[in-house]
Amino acid sequence: MDVGSKTEPVREEEVYTAPRKGGVMNKLYPPGPKPGAGGRVKNHCRKFWWCDCLVLIILVLVIVLPLIFVGLPKKAQHEINDSTLEVTNMEVTEPKPDSVHLKIENVIRSDSSYHPRIEAFRAGLSLEGQKPFIYINIPEAKSESETFITVEQDVTFNSADAFAAYTKAVLSSEELTIDLNGDTTIHIPNLPATDVHYNKKITMKGLNHLSGLNISDIKILSGKSEILSDGSNMLGTVHIPNPSVMTLDLGNVTMNLAVAGKAIGYALLPDLVLKPGENKAPMQARVDQPTLISLILSTYTDGVLPLEIVGNSSVKGDTHLSYYEEAIKANTINLDLDAGPALKAIGINVTDHS
Repeated sequence: MDVGSKTEPVREEEVYTAPRKGGVMNKLYPPGPKPGAGGRVKNHCRKFWWCDCLVLIILVLVIVLPLIFVGLPKKAQHEINDSTLEVTNMEVTEPKPDSVHLKIENVIRSDSSYHPRIEAFRAGLSLEGQKPFIYINIPEAKSESETFITVEQDVTFNSADAFAAYTKAVLSSEELTIDLNGDTTIHIPNLPATDVHYNKKITMKGLNHLSGLNISDIKILSGKSEILSDGSNMLGTVHIPNPSVMTLDLGNVTMNLAVAGKAIGYALLPDLVLKPGENKAPMQARVDQPTLISLILSTYTDGVLPLEIVGNSSVKGDTHLSYYEEAIKANTINLDLDAGPALKAIGINVTDHS
């Protein structure tokens, strides 16, 4: 070392050396474990917890919202579509030119596990492909496996022509289908209210052309003491089967009577109300007795007349019910009328002329 050098000698205590394993420092301060995956996750969560929560919320919204706002309405509509609606009783009374009083008893059946509350709604009734003939108010209901609903109200015809077409279908059909359409809202507990379209096809039995109608207990009236004040000179009982669930107030119904195309008079069924099942109605008729007797003596010698009956009018009070008149005028009933006992009662024995 040069004498002039100012470099100070290195002191041994200032030199740093890494501690050796097993040394005093390692014993006093042992090294900690190296950080693993768990530590890194904890560290990430500690720093970015807010970001993780945001991602979780987004995922929940992406999955749940479509289920609520897309899946739920589809499911609700599917359940509505799968349910059935049966009319168990229908009463059409108090007929007026543009309205009737209507009572309908229904049962809705569903095998759904959901039992929502269905809001009241307005629904149209129509024949398939036609405009609604009336609108009815369906009351609020709680859906069960069987739900019974009664609708009762005065209804004004939405279309007189459509209602007339409906009455024709009722009279002339063995079975008919009515469309019920409306929009409502259903409520399932803990879920948002859901709008649905209620569209049902209701299949009902009709009057089947009044098939099976018959006339019994014929009595021929003669002389001023027997003939009624309105000129009626024949009485009888009309038997009318009604295979439907409908009760129909038809008012005073008149019918034209003919034999082999030859008019012989008309009959009146006063205050005719058809109820489900067998109906008996008193009949009073005004017939051309000479023509009737002549036909029997010359052609129908066994006393059995091939009678043709065609509706003429339907009147309530002093008002014609055109929607019923159109239906009964379009319907022809053919039956064999045994006039033999009635003629025998007035002294004409058909067996003597057969």
